[in-house]
Amino acid sequence: MTLIGTNIDGRRAICAQISGLLRTGRSCALATWHDGLGAVALTVVFALSIAPEVVAQETAHSPRERLEATARASIGGPGSAPAQLEEDRLRRLEDSRSTKLDRWFDPFEAARERLRERTGLNLSFDYQALYQKSSDSLSGNDEAASGQFRILGNWDLLNRGGDNTGSLVFILENRHRLGQPFAPSGLAGEIGYVGATGLTFSDTDTTLSVAYWAQALAGGRAGFVAGRIDPGDYSDILGYVNPRTTFSNYSILFSPVLPIPDPGFGIAGGGFLTDQVYALGLVSDANGSLTEIDWFPGGSEFFTYGEIGWTPKPSKRYLTNVHLGLYHVDERTDAGVPSAKGAMLSANHTFENDLMVFGRLGWSDGDAPIANRAVNAGLLWRPGFYDDLIGFGITVADPSDSALDSQTTVEAFYRFDVSDNIAITGDLQHINNPGFSDDDPWILGLRVRINL
Repeated sequence: MTLIGTNIDGRRAICAQISGLLRTGRSCALATWHDGLGAVALTVVFALSIAPEVVAQETAHSPRERLEATARASIGGPGSAPAQLEEDRLRRLEDSRSTKLDRWFDPFEAARERLRERTGLNLSFDYQALYQKSSDSLSGNDEAASGQFRILGNWDLLNRGGDNTGSLVFILENRHRLGQPFAPSGLAGEIGYVGATGLTFSDTDTTLSVAYWAQALAGGRAGFVAGRIDPGDYSDILGYVNPRTTFSNYSILFSPVLPIPDPGFGIAGGGFLTDQVYALGLVSDANGSLTEIDWFPGGSEFFTYGEIGWTPKPSKRYLTNVHLGLYHVDERTDAGVPSAKGAMLSANHTFENDLMVFGRLGWSDGDAPIANRAVNAGLLWRPGFYDDLIGFGITVADPSDSALDSQTTVEAFYRFDVSDNIAITGDLQHINNPGFSDDDPWILGLRVRINL
């Protein structure tokens, strides 16, 4: 990374480039649905709507039980497609503030459950939108907004209902700006921040973000995925990491010493060596792209990650976890990004009162990540009001550019569950000493998520 001077345009360009390394996607024009994604969604919705409304009854689950169930559903993190599908499905079994609104969605949900029971296809739709406004800006552009429409699928095709199920997993999505010149993925460059204030909220139009085979092994104690994968689903995962339901800032969700590529072809796998000790690893394309589906376009340039960890029992992997993770990313010749390596020591613990605390120590060598040293910590707590969630996190990082001073990121949010299907999150971030600005901006955010 090259030190930049006082020129504002230059600083914006560099910050935007840094944000581009953080899985935020490239900027493009406002998306439309002319490419057929909307038609696909409407066709599936219609097909489900005319299916018989018969579904097996299932008992509601507590938040802790839901996290245990989602941990069993995926070798990846809570934001991976299988885990998100299971989390949303179980959440819809619980009571909410808006029972009338819940009943309005019941026929669709019952039809989809019948489809899953008959065919093994677990299909879901969600839409999330994020608006952010900063108190300061280098250019005067202090607002950003974007939306994401996704179709998530997990189709059990091998040994359905058995111990070692094989599944086709996919996410088809459309990311688009909403009435602002920038998506939240570009706001960092406008405020001089070395990071990303709204992870995954970009404007990359319609993409097949993941499509892979997931295979369970050893009765569910191990497994692997292979295909077009998202490396962020399998790298340094703790039980709160989901940018659509918890925090928004990359440096709170992950350690900023970790330069996670965009989705690309790769393989990840892991399993329990004992009842409490597990190992996990992945190899993926270091030049992954949300917008281009290419077979290793830069050649043999890989992102590799491995971790060994401890948890009280396999189902509690999201609730309580301690792990050591190591990574290496090859030099990306065409992109002009040097190689890097690093390590993270990460942990979280969930108490009986649904209070989760987490922390990380991170170190890296090289200019590919945004930081060479970082420490972050925080907590999440369910206050007992339906499925509402409170979160607070702080990260102190030394940028990989040694000429820059330490940068502190603070984020707090309150997620208000309107119904089983709708959540509204208020979010506040504060950046102290951003790398390329003399201001210390506050960023107000509002996120809405609807899942069907």
